[in-house]
Amino acid sequence: MLNKCLPQEIRILAWAPVKADFSARFSCKSRFYRYFFSGDRLDIGAMKEAASKYLGTHDFRNFCRLDPAKQIANFERTVLSIAINPVPSRVSFVGDGQGSESKWWQLELRGTAFLWHQVRCMMAILFLVGQRLEQPSVVDRMVDVQSMNGKPEYEMATDTPLVLADCAFDKADVDWIYLRNPGQDVVSIAALDRGILQQWSQLNTQAIVAGALLQNLRDTVIPIPESLRNAEGEDVLLEQDQWANCRRLQLRIEKKDMSLVVVGGGSIKHMRKYVPLLERKRADPVELRNQAWFARRGGGKRVKLAGNE
Repeated sequence: MLNKCLPQEIRILAWAPVKADFSARFSCKSRFYRYFFSGDRLDIGAMKEAASKYLGTHDFRNFCRLDPAKQIANFERTVLSIAINPVPSRVSFVGDGQGSESKWWQLELRGTAFLWHQVRCMMAILFLVGQRLEQPSVVDRMVDVQSMNGKPEYEMATDTPLVLADCAFDKADVDWIYLRNPGQDVVSIAALDRGILQQWSQLNTQAIVAGALLQNLRDTVIPIPESLRNAEGEDVLLEQDQWANCRRLQLRIEKKDMSLVVVGGGSIKHMRKYVPLLERKRADPVELRNQAWFARRGGGKRVKLAGNE
């Protein structure tokens, strides 16, 4: 019944009775996120090295979006586990690809709690490291808030591939019930499976159509007049192989000042010239931003929350 009222991206598999004082947010012991991304032209080894630096308890004020209205003073959060792994082959439409552009990876991250947009900001830095625009050591510099008490300007990763995969609760607080009426509930689970399969099939069909269009473009042989085959000048593409032309143009763009920065979900940000994070303009320290908001509000009652993403 509830699944019919929810968007397609959210489905209920089990439920549990809880006490009146139960809070889905504050009773949660840990959250587990996955972030899916293509490994095309990314240095996965460097990304793994940078990701390992997130492990443990750190001040993540430079890896979140600040909301001064919440007057948050404590930005320490604990990452319990973190890994970058290939998407398993059992997820067939992304895990079975053989080409580099079909090789999909997932960030697997578990922590006790997260700040607002923390995971997306962490992933944004990993993308910069993966593109060799930053060194893995940049994470060390950014969690050292004594030397960097002001978030540098950067665009966080898109939210499309981000999945909150699990929330852990004490058994005494939440005892999940999957089947209560076996006959009826098994039918409901089967219907849930069919619904998700239908959604997967529709999205997979769109991906196949787009892939066929791309392949058709790359297979196209473009006739080049003889007079142009020996022409000189960087704006003339001389190959009959359209895919070779595309790659050649891509390399030419990268050699110029323009940088193409991956932000996840198939999105790319164009920058005329890449400026290293440590050289960018930084926001005012959190304390100053909180005080400024507090002053604008007329010095009312100060509220401090441990805001989660």
